[in-house]
Amino acid sequence: MKKTSIPPLYKLDSFSTKALEHSFYIEALRPHLKAHQFISRPHNHDFYLLLYITKGTGTHRIDFKDYPVKPQSFFLMTPGQVHSWNLEKGTDGFILFFERSFYQMRLDSNSLFDFPFFHSLQADPLILLPPEEEAVRFIVKEMLEEFKKSTLHVDLRLMRSYLDVLLLKLARNYSGKYQEGSASSTTQKLRKLELLIDHNYVELKQPSDYADLLHISPSYLNSICKKTIGQTLTELISNRSILEAKRLLSYSDMTISQISEFLNFSSASYFLRFFKKHVGQNPEQFKESLNRAIQ
Repeated sequence: MKKTSIPPLYKLDSFSTKALEHSFYIEALRPHLKAHQFISRPHNHDFYLLLYITKGTGTHRIDFKDYPVKPQSFFLMTPGQVHSWNLEKGTDGFILFFERSFYQMRLDSNSLFDFPFFHSLQADPLILLPPEEEAVRFIVKEMLEEFKKSTLHVDLRLMRSYLDVLLLKLARNYSGKYQEGSASSTTQKLRKLELLIDHNYVELKQPSDYADLLHISPSYLNSICKKTIGQTLTELISNRSILEAKRLLSYSDMTISQISEFLNFSSASYFLRFFKKHVGQNPEQFKESLNRAIQ
């Protein structure tokens, strides 16, 4: 079955040849918006996106949740997340893209999943920086100046170092859903779990599937989930399916039966019950609510 290509998936070559060559891109927000007006509608990317607001207000919608835009807002998004924004005239800041390969080229680098905000399922994508935080703006400005140099003169080692420091600074300001003081091994298990769910949720529906992949018991894995993020393992798996169902209902022309088949439900009727249980609306009501919101 052919999957609908809506919303559009943008790659780095959609923005510039230089971005594609370096697996990295940075620009001041105003010229970026002016040069790439096609990004005004809901879309997603196959790269990581960082948006830093220094001036203005508005709303940033990420996977069906609205976040306020104001000075010192810093958004961090992972590949695949669908987003759009409504920014007041005069809003400014910086926008930065990078592929995982760009960051991982650092010989001493850890995984991007070591950062608490790069989780597709549970991370809050918004950090509100304190007014006195000047280091972040300084680093971003230095990155922009370096990127503006001719291709042959851009020092990618310096850019990767800047990026690492930037992410470390943001992690220090992050107040995510993970409880402080969680054991490092527990946190690593949870992050590995979320990555496994994101890659396998269509085929693997049972908690035991993921416990087997992590080589631990389902009851122990479930206790980690409940203690650390307040949700059961079953809820995490279900939430990922619901998120994808919402995306397909909102941005594709697939029928209920096609979505049910695509998400590997046993029947369309079971998918309807599952969706109503978790969303509080059936799929048609959900689509109607979206239509009312944009009228």
